[in-house]
Amino acid sequence: MHPELVRRFHEPIRDEAARRYGLSPEQLTELTAFENFVYEAENDDGESLILRISHSTRRTIDYTLGEVEFVRYLAAARIPIASPVLSDSGQFVERIEDREPGSYFVATAFERAPGIVFDDAPPLKERYWKPPLFRDLGRLFARLHNRAQTYVPSSPKLKRQEWHEYDVVDIDRFAPPEEKLVRERTAAIIARLNQLPRTPESYGLIHADLHMHNFCFAEGKITAFDFDNSEYAWFVKDIAVLLFYIARGEERDARDAAVSAFLGPFLEGYREHRRMDAEWLAAVPDLLALQRSMNYALFHQYRDPAVLDESTLDRWGRFKRDIEADTPVLQIDFTRF
Repeated sequence: MHPELVRRFHEPIRDEAARRYGLSPEQLTELTAFENFVYEAENDDGESLILRISHSTRRTIDYTLGEVEFVRYLAAARIPIASPVLSDSGQFVERIEDREPGSYFVATAFERAPGIVFDDAPPLKERYWKPPLFRDLGRLFARLHNRAQTYVPSSPKLKRQEWHEYDVVDIDRFAPPEEKLVRERTAAIIARLNQLPRTPESYGLIHADLHMHNFCFAEGKITAFDFDNSEYAWFVKDIAVLLFYIARGEERDARDAAVSAFLGPFLEGYREHRRMDAEWLAAVPDLLALQRSMNYALFHQYRDPAVLDESTLDRWGRFKRDIEADTPVLQIDFTRF
């Protein structure tokens, strides 16, 4: 969590956000989250909700309404996602004033996706993390992208950011000047990506963070959630982000095999609903490398090296060394799929 957000947050903010959605503080269970304060709750009607609290320094009212509008647009096509929930005053987004003038907190609630996150249930993952599920995930991604291709914000104020506007893409803001090679390698990746075409078929509003922590599985059904990072980018970037985190969940020497075993069936499912040509898969290595640089920037942004545990410091160090050496995230020829 960003130290500034933690500094500004206090219990009365949480309690007021809960009240606006008809909840009491006692009904809230805090969940582990990286960029927002997130709580699970069951309201008096027995409905499970997720309450999310952010800050205007990171997410404004209009920007959050843009997320809500996009999610509702997807849900209208019966795509399995966690839909936003109205507050007691009939609003999808609630503004709660900060103690510091000119800034505020932003509260939003969503349905709790049915089922469980795989990483919370290793036996479930062992049973179901197989090609049939990979194909289902491919179908889900294709449906998301097909629907996103026709989405137009109802107001320019609600437009989500472009991929390069995400603050951690600007590595110079976070990597210190002495990390010159990290900056140069990342700049080269961005320059190559900027050469890619941007057409309605290839570029649109994507989830941008749809990995195994952001979907639930129940009775054969996958439900996606947490569109907080949704942005305009190439549709193949959504796939690259998923592959990046699948790889991260494996031992280093097992990553290529694990991702290859996943990607074949995934693309079979994807291509049932939407094209994905080899020319776009050729961009995956650069998109993976961009994700690594973004993760490295996030360490600088959110973490204090003086208080990091040893495993996190080790991962941070590996990221830096791999970026400087221009080591591919995965040794895979993606165009063969």
